[in-house]
Amino acid sequence: MTVASRVALAAWLGPWAGRLVPGGVTREAHRLEGERTMSVYLYRGSRAPGGVYVVTPGMHFLGPDDPRLDRFCRVLARAGFLVVAPLLPDFLALQVAPTTTDDLAMAFDFAADRAEREGLPAPMLFSISFGSQPAIALAAREGYRDRLGALLLFGGYADFEAVVRFSVTGKVEHGGEIHALPRDPLNSPVVFMNLLPYLETEADRDVVRAAWRAMVEQTWGKMELKEGRAREPFARAIAAKLSAKEKVLFLAGCGLHPSAPDRLVEAMERAGDAFAFADPRPNLARVRAPVTLVHGRDDDVIPFFEAEKLASALRPGHPHEVLLTGMYGHTGAALPKPKDIAAELKTMLRVVTSLARA
Repeated sequence: MTVASRVALAAWLGPWAGRLVPGGVTREAHRLEGERTMSVYLYRGSRAPGGVYVVTPGMHFLGPDDPRLDRFCRVLARAGFLVVAPLLPDFLALQVAPTTTDDLAMAFDFAADRAEREGLPAPMLFSISFGSQPAIALAAREGYRDRLGALLLFGGYADFEAVVRFSVTGKVEHGGEIHALPRDPLNSPVVFMNLLPYLETEADRDVVRAAWRAMVEQTWGKMELKEGRAREPFARAIAAKLSAKEKVLFLAGCGLHPSAPDRLVEAMERAGDAFAFADPRPNLARVRAPVTLVHGRDDDVIPFFEAEKLASALRPGHPHEVLLTGMYGHTGAALPKPKDIAAELKTMLRVVTSLARA
């Protein structure tokens, strides 16, 4: 890509850009038919593109309609890429499922067709958060791993069970020690939504699931609710409509009842190998495209230790780069401390270069 592309990425991805959204970008919705029907958004800038990105969203009920992700896709398009962002049905439903990779494959096929028709290089995969698992699985899949230009993982994970436990307890093991790190408590309901089949309860599961989703829809994106028990008034308002049994389970899933850690452990034990598909490490050994791993040191959803685990799961000698930064957390950019500005700017430029050269 051109110097202009790198300059555009640096200008719009830095914390100085705030929430400003670049103009001159169009977004079209396309319906895809496969094992199940899904939609993708196609972003295009005002000048001829030089490459194609497939952006795999994280788990969010809005998918690429989340303003933060929509903005990122527009930034890529403004910098000279065609961008394909799928509305993955499982992630819209806040579910971890093996079918997500098949849906992502449809989006990749759509992008590859566009690339061929416009004489562009092979599409690249960019994943966010839990989107790393289906992205890695697709990058390792026969029939796809040789068609992929590059794999870039932002805030991805390697150890599914460790990340799930961290989401509820705030504790993670690394280097033989247990670390207590700041966590985002607003994610706890999604953890329990996925573990609901393995929770021992007499409550109406469908009712509790709907209540957890309502909690997520009302609280996500409100950074002030991460502090202490600031989210509790939202939970209490929802719980007021539930029966006694449903209320206790709902509040536990929100991390507002002392039984939450024990329920988590019990559910994980009952689940057995039900989430074995969510471990990306076996697939990483089969990836052929170059890999870039970007992770925020202050990520409160997936600890940055996971980037090191991902790198170690690659084949020895596989081309890859690990970029740890204090400028990007899990949900956005922030100005670094004055003493860290030089180092963080250098890392950001390396991130921009990886995005552009891919």
